[in-house]
Amino acid sequence: MEKSEIARPISTILDGSNYITWANQMKSFLIGRKLWRIVTGDITKLTKQEKEDDSKFIECLEEWDSKNHQIITWLSNTSIPAIHTQFDAFENAKELWNFLSTRFKSVGLTHYYQLHNSLVNLNQDVGQSVNEYLAVLQPIWTQLDQATISKDHLRLIKVLMGLHPEYESVRAALLHRSPLPSLDAAIQEILFEERRLGINLSKHSDAVLASTYSPPGASSTFCKNCKLTGHKFINCPKIECRYCHKPGHILDNCPIKPPRPRNYSTKAKNFTKPSNSSAAAVAPDNSTTPQF
Repeated sequence: MEKSEIARPISTILDGSNYITWANQMKSFLIGRKLWRIVTGDITKLTKQEKEDDSKFIECLEEWDSKNHQIITWLSNTSIPAIHTQFDAFENAKELWNFLSTRFKSVGLTHYYQLHNSLVNLNQDVGQSVNEYLAVLQPIWTQLDQATISKDHLRLIKVLMGLHPEYESVRAALLHRSPLPSLDAAIQEILFEERRLGINLSKHSDAVLASTYSPPGASSTFCKNCKLTGHKFINCPKIECRYCHKPGHILDNCPIKPPRPRNYSTKAKNFTKPSNSSAAAVAPDNSTTPQF
C-alpha cells in the first residue's frame, strides 16, 4: 500500500455533516485492518500481570500503543482542521471515536426533519451525472433507514414541512421539544398558533389582494396571472394549458388542440312568423260590395 493511502485510508473527509458516510467507511477500513476491536474497546491497553516478563510486556504494550495511535492518526487525517484540532486531548482511539459519535451523530426529530426536507428539495444539478446525484441521495437514504422514529412523529414531520413561514416559531419549538410531543398535542399547538396569528394572516391576505390590483392607466400588457408587465394573461409563460399541459398559453390558443367543428355552436331553429299581410290575404272577405 502506498504511503499516501496509509496516511489517508478513505476518500471521505469528515466535515460534520457527512458523519454517517465517513464513519461507515472508516469502520469498514478498520475491520479490514483487524483494528476495529480497539475502537469498540474489546481490545484494551494491557496491564502487566504477575510473573510476566518485562520485555515481553513492553513489546505487547508498544504494539497496542502503535495501533491505537495509528487509528488516531487516520481519524485526524480524514477530518477537516476545525475538527481534528480538537483531538489533542485524546490518547485513546475508543474515547476519540465516542467523542465524534456524540458530537456529529445527530438523532431526534430535528435531524429527521432536516433529512426529509433535504430529500424533498434535492434535485440533479446542471452538469451532474446520475451517479453523482445518487451519491448525494444515498447517505440520506442510509440515515433514514437507520432512523428509529414512530409513525406519528413521521406524520408530524410532514405537517411541519408544509406549514407557512409564519409558523416558524412553533415549528422550531416542536422540533426541539424534549420529550417529543404526541401528534395530537403538536397539532393543538399549531392550531393555537393559527388563532393567535389570525389578525396578522388577515392583514397578509389584504396585502395580497391589494398587490393584484391594477390601477387605472397601468400598462395594457399587465398579466393578471403572474402580476408582471410585458405580456397578457393568454400567453403568460407561467400559465399551463389544460389540454397539452405545456406552459405559455391557454386552452383556446393551444397549437395542438384539434379545431372545433363548424357546426359546434348551437344554431337557432328557423321559425317563419306569419306577417300581417299574409294573414290579411287569407282572411275571409266579409265586406259587402255596394251596388250602383
